[in-house]
Amino acid sequence: MLAAPRLPYYPGPVHLDLHRHLEGSHSPAALLEVARTFDIRNPLFFDAAGDRFRTEAELAPAVTMDGPSADAGVFYDRIVKARAAYVSVPAIAALAVRAFREAAADSDGFEMRLSLFSMTRTLIEQQGEAWKAVAPVAFAERARPILLAVLAARDQVFAETQVPMVVRLGLSRTFESEAHYRALADMVVEHAGALVGLDVLGIVAGADREPMPAALVEILTALRRHLPDLTIHAGELAGHESVDRTLALDPRGIGHGVRSLENPATLERLAAAGVTLEVCPTSNHLLINEEVAAITRMHGAAPLPALQRAGVHCVLGSDDPTPMGTSFRHELEVATRIGVDMGRLEADARRRWTEMTGQTL
Repeated sequence: MLAAPRLPYYPGPVHLDLHRHLEGSHSPAALLEVARTFDIRNPLFFDAAGDRFRTEAELAPAVTMDGPSADAGVFYDRIVKARAAYVSVPAIAALAVRAFREAAADSDGFEMRLSLFSMTRTLIEQQGEAWKAVAPVAFAERARPILLAVLAARDQVFAETQVPMVVRLGLSRTFESEAHYRALADMVVEHAGALVGLDVLGIVAGADREPMPAALVEILTALRRHLPDLTIHAGELAGHESVDRTLALDPRGIGHGVRSLENPATLERLAAAGVTLEVCPTSNHLLINEEVAAITRMHGAAPLPALQRAGVHCVLGSDDPTPMGTSFRHELEVATRIGVDMGRLEADARRRWTEMTGQTL
């Protein structure tokens, strides 16, 4: 399996979704299809009193935010609920196929981010075990079939659609167990050729919302010998200082990063380094609504066009379409409405795709 199958040149325009998470891409339709197929009678999916599976309209409110919230836990709760369908590797594989198909229908090409640790932890818990009681190497071997199932889903859907698609491995800054992360990283090296890079993500409570634990940095440094393209979520739930700290790790992309607009020096550093910000307007509206409003007042424009005017490379992402109640096509509509230079956005997306894959679209 290759990180990115060889593709023909796209004369344009081409709309690439370059920030999309698998765990946030399980639509109500997909969740219910898998629940029926695998007879998952969790109350989220199954109405015991009526002896029937729920409808999409009934499920949607449970897995979709109903408006902005300063509490990131409201978003995370939606992700956790969708994980109730992670009852077996075949169920995860079926969800992955649906997620890749829906992403392919929603864009001209995309990058899907895989939170392998959390998916493995959830599957182990769903199977009635305490994940911390599973030895690190055994944990990594439980993760391997999940990784292979997701990569196989990508290859199946690419064969069906010929839409360009790549997978990036996400590691969470929540960093629940150093030993388990290290074992997982060692296993992933064996499959590095099928991945496009690394991502650091995660919602953390406390004064530092976007920390970078020293041991996690060590793991990333070792992995980058095999997967050099690094992206890091920063400058969203924390201020521009988070972006400044992230730049010291030499990432090629930063997830969100819109609070760089709080500091001209940070913008200058981003532009000089050629780092690409992956901007997700609906996600930012829902999770940091007040901060986005303040940035818009400061610059007289929404974050994405303001970043473009500052000379920063930017691409567009749907982030977590299901809990955010969005799609990539909707993000394109939003970008047009708020005054984004769409030609420049496409050029930056093509540039970033080539940087990641070595291929020209």
